[in-house]
Amino acid sequence: MESEPAVLPDDALAEVLRRLPPHILAEARRVCKAWRDAVDDRLRGSLLPRSVRGIFINFTGNWFSEFFSRPSTGPAIDGGLDFLPCMGVRVKDHCEGLLLCRESSFRALPCPQEYVVNPATRRWARLPKRPPPLMQGFDHTAHLAFEPAVSLHYQVFVIPRVPWRLPSDGESDDDNDNPLLELEWPPASYHIHVYSSVTQRWDETTFFREGEAAGIVADMQLDCWYDPSLYHAVYWQSALYIHCQHGYLTRYVS
Repeated sequence: MESEPAVLPDDALAEVLRRLPPHILAEARRVCKAWRDAVDDRLRGSLLPRSVRGIFINFTGNWFSEFFSRPSTGPAIDGGLDFLPCMGVRVKDHCEGLLLCRESSFRALPCPQEYVVNPATRRWARLPKRPPPLMQGFDHTAHLAFEPAVSLHYQVFVIPRVPWRLPSDGESDDDNDNPLLELEWPPASYHIHVYSSVTQRWDETTFFREGEAAGIVADMQLDCWYDPSLYHAVYWQSALYIHCQHGYLTRYVS
């Protein structure tokens, strides 16, 4: 038999939930369906912090990300992330207050270090070196997945993307002869690497496409305005939403 949440007025229950740390809320959601609904009904849109402490901006041609913030009475945020053990970083992705950063300097090439950083608490973790890509010949971008209301652990997904131009297949000087150009895109399934802060290692996983393909790889290469820095992904409720070339959105469910 499911236990019901305490019978309290909505404003009183909301005040109680507001005082709980995220990991306690996550545990409360697992008690039963009634508790999950009680937390979600009062958490969505009202209990999650909405204030913006600052923004990181990546300027074209700059090695490092720049931080802009308003005067605040709260703890100062080191926008330069100078507490990291490297010369400087560029923010590659973000999710719920965490940053996915990559070392950005002449010394970092060709194997830059990657970090997951909480700029408010200055806590950070260095990611292990990525395994070799599972889809040879394609670009790959990393995306951060973090849902503090569900778990304090995060994941990093390495997603294959169609490059601006695929090289020839080696048997011809004509780039249009590459057989990869005829593959449907997005593929029916993505075999990707995922890093988990629980296991602290990269593992392989598979996401399956829902619905029809948007076209073939050759169609994606026709997008002359494609810029990987403008396309992002969101991980929400065990599904990965990817903004891709030609402005379409694809959803992958594990």
